[in-house]
This record gives sequence, C-alpha cells and structure tokens, in this order.
Amino acid sequence: MHKTVLLKECVDQLNLEKGDTVIDATLGMGGHTIELAKKVGSTGKVITVDMDAVAIEETKKRILKIDKELLERIVFVQDNFRNIDKIVVGQGTSATCVKGILADLGWRIEQINDPVYGLSFNVDAKLNMKLGDDFNKSDVESENAFEIVNNWEVDELTKLFRELGEERYARSISLEIENVRNSEKIETTLQLAKIVEDAIDNRGKKHRRIHPATKVFQALRIQVNGELNSLNDFLSKAIDILAPSGRLAVISFHSIEDRIVKKFFKSKANGCTCPKDFPVCVCGNKAVIKLVRRKPIISTEEELKDNPRARSAKLRVVEKI
Repeated sequence: MHKTVLLKECVDQLNLEKGDTVIDATLGMGGHTIELAKKVGSTGKVITVDMDAVAIEETKKRILKIDKELLERIVFVQDNFRNIDKIVVGQGTSATCVKGILADLGWRIEQINDPVYGLSFNVDAKLNMKLGDDFNKSDVESENAFEIVNNWEVDELTKLFRELGEERYARSISLEIENVRNSEKIETTLQLAKIVEDAIDNRGKKHRRIHPATKVFQALRIQVNGELNSLNDFLSKAIDILAPSGRLAVISFHSIEDRIVKKFFKSKANGCTCPKDFPVCVCGNKAVIKLVRRKPIISTEEELKDNPRARSAKLRVVEKI
C-alpha cells in the first residue's frame, strides 16, 4: 500500500493556521490532504488536485471512514497541476488567499502496480503509461509508451533514455529495441523489461541497486505524461498565486526533478541575473521568494525503516516575499 512520505515535515513547513486556504496539488492517496484539512480547521479550505479519477474516489472513501466532516473543507479537482492557476480561479479563490501549496511528485504504488496503466516492469501489462490524456495536449506528449518504443528512431530513443532516465547504457538498449522490433511488436511491459535486461546483460550488476529497466521506464513515463513540462508550468504559476508569506513545498524523487526544483527556486530567490562583474543591476529582476532551508529535508531513519521507498524523497520549501 502507498505510504505518505514526509507527512509531518510537509505540514509543519507550510506553516498554516486555522482558516487558511491551501492547495495539495498532487492528491495521490490523500495522506497529505487529510492532514492539511485537519491543520486548517473547519474554517479553512483545501483544494486538492489529481489527474487520476480513481485516486479521487478512493480518497473520498477513506475520508468518509476517518471523519466525514473533513470532506466539507476539501475540494477535489481532476486536472493536471500545471493548470493550478485556472484551478484556483475556477474555485472562486483569490490568489491573495492561498497560504500554502504542496506538490508530491511521486506516483502511487497502486498506480504503478495496476496493469491498466502499464507502468511497471514487474507487472505483465500492455505498454501504455499514459495517465489523464485529457490534460496533456502537446503533440510531443501525445504518444503512449507503446508508440514511442515501436516507432521512434534509435537516436531518438537513445536521447530519451539518456536525458530523462540518465541511463548509462541508453545506446545499447535502443539498439536492442530496434533489433527486436524488426521481427515483432514490443507490446508488453515484461517484454520491454526483458529487452532492457538482455541489452545490459551483466554490465554494472555488481553495483546495481535497482532493476535494470528502472531508468528506461522512468524516461518513458516522464515523456508520455509530459512530467517535466508540467512541473515547470506548475512552479511558475504556483509562485504567482501564493499570498505574501505563503509557502510552496515540493517533494521530488529523482535527480532530474530535484534539479529543476532547485534551479527554479534559486533563480527566483536570487532575483538579479546580471553578470557578477556589473557594478549595478541593469536587469531589474528582484527576488520574489526566499529559501526556508538551503538544503532539502529528507526522511528520518525511523521513516525509512517503515517505508524504504522514501529514501530518495527530497523536500524543498520556499516562502513568497
């Protein structure tokens, strides 16, 4: 079962009070949403967002069993968090009222293991990986994993696996994919996982801590769902709709996401982009946020014992000036 990561840390770092409006931009199984609803009290409001209708319905059922009064202060929106500005307007909430925003960029274990999504190299399913295609409309992001694996050129696949998966053996894997698809379609997750294993063989096995197909599946999932474009859109819009002294907290689970978040926060906290040797600022950019902590918050040893999946989680928090 999915376990909420850095739960106490997230709630504490958002620095909320009774009556505040807060956005949980990634509902998941609702662990953060429930605690945020408790924090803001009966006069507060939580707007929670997820592309997955199943996640929304399951969370509603959970809350009904826990405390049905919490539902009265939670608004559920099925959408991509990249549309957070439109979501806020659609809920009749003024940007000056949003005191906190949280985004947990991890995927629910239930989604990963559900064959409907075709996300896991441990579950036999049709290659898909698309979640909520109504919310990602760009041409680049419209293809599912099956179409990418079977249609993209070797150079394109190599670049994809190298840039979005940070896969060391991207070229070898791409060549093996081409070799297999010359005789048959690559249709299932287990079929693709086996191709990756064959391409890598025993290289790096001694020091490998993850399944050899992990990075390839990560790259495909990111591409199919436009995750990095969505994250960039979300970050800029989230800062805009925050009230002064409001806080934005983001949990990332791999280095690509964390670099994007870290770089964005640093640029918005530094303000001026002029070369260091300029005697005065000529760009006119001013800092709009401040870093609450310079280093990310990570899980405690106690949490890691209970939830080893939290080992890669990094929480970064900023406050709007």
